[in-house]
Amino acid sequence: MMEKIEIVAAEINYLITNAQTMTLATLDSAGVPEASMAPFIHDAATHQFYTAVSGLSPHTAYLAAKKPTGIMIIADEQGAPQVLGRKRVSYTCDVHEIFRETEICHMLYEQFKAKFGGIMELLFQLPDFRVFGLDPLFGRYIAGFGGAYLLKGDSITPIGPDNLRKGPGMFSSRGRSHD
Repeated sequence: MMEKIEIVAAEINYLITNAQTMTLATLDSAGVPEASMAPFIHDAATHQFYTAVSGLSPHTAYLAAKKPTGIMIIADEQGAPQVLGRKRVSYTCDVHEIFRETEICHMLYEQFKAKFGGIMELLFQLPDFRVFGLDPLFGRYIAGFGGAYLLKGDSITPIGPDNLRKGPGMFSSRGRSHD
C-alpha cells in the first residue's frame, strides 16, 4: 500500500509541476460562484500555491476578501486516454495577499518570470496586478476512473466503495473526514 501512495504522490507532483494554469473557484459577497483561470507557481516544501491576477478580474476582489477558495489543476485533454477520466487535483484553500513591496513578492515575481517568461515583466508593471498565496486545507486527487484520494497535509487516503457505504458519518459533503 505504501508503494501505491508513493506513486500517487509522484503523480500529483508531476501534474502540478507540469501545469501552468489552474482553475479558481471563488465566491462573491452574495455567495455567487465565479470560475476562472489563473497562472500559478507552487512551493512543494510548504504546499503553498501562488497566483498573480489582475485587479480588473472579478476573482481578484473575491480572493482579497480572504474567503476559502477552490483550485483545480487538471491534465490536458489531448494526452488523456479518456477525457472524462483525466487526472486532476483539487484543493480548498485559505487565501492571503502577498503585497508588492515585500521581499517574498519580489522572490515570487522572479519565479513567475522563470516559469512564464517576459509576459510576467509586463503584467507585474501594471498597477492592478496582485499576488495571492493559496494554502491548501484539504483536497482530492482523481487518478482516473476508480482512483480517488483524499489529501490533507502530507496524508493521502484512498477513497473507495467501502468509504462511500459508511455514509455521511465518514465524509462530509466537502470531502473532509470526520475523525
